Amino acid sequence: MIKRRQGHIVAISSIQGKISIPFRSAYAASKHATQAFFDCLRAEMEQYEIEVTVISPGYIHTNLSVNAITADGSRYGGKLSTSLLTWKRRVSLVFQCETVDPGKSWN
Repeated sequence: MIKRRQGHIVAISSIQGKISIPFRSAYAASKHATQAFFDCLRAEMEQYEIEVTVISPGYIHTNLSVNAITADGSRYGGKLSTSLLTWKRRVSLVFQCETVDPGKSWN
C-alpha cells in the first residue's frame, strides 16, 4: 500500500472503545487500545494517502455479559440494571464509522 500510495485499512472495534460501561473493564480497555492504535496509524498513513477507518458497532447480544465478573471476582451473570439496559438500548441504535480524509485536521 505504501509503495502504491493507495489503500484503505478497516478495523472493527466496538462502541465501548469510546464509551465504557460497568463490569466490562478489560473489554473496554482492549477496545480503547484498538481505537488509539488505529488513530495513530491514521496519522502515520496520511502522508502515503492510505485511509484508515475504525468501525465501532453498538451493542450486540453475546455471552460477554454472562461471563463478566465483578470487582470481587464473582460472576456478574448478565443481570442488567435498568440504567445499563437503557444504555444498551441507546447504543444498539448507534453504528459509528470514523474516517478522516487526507489533509483534514482531526485534532
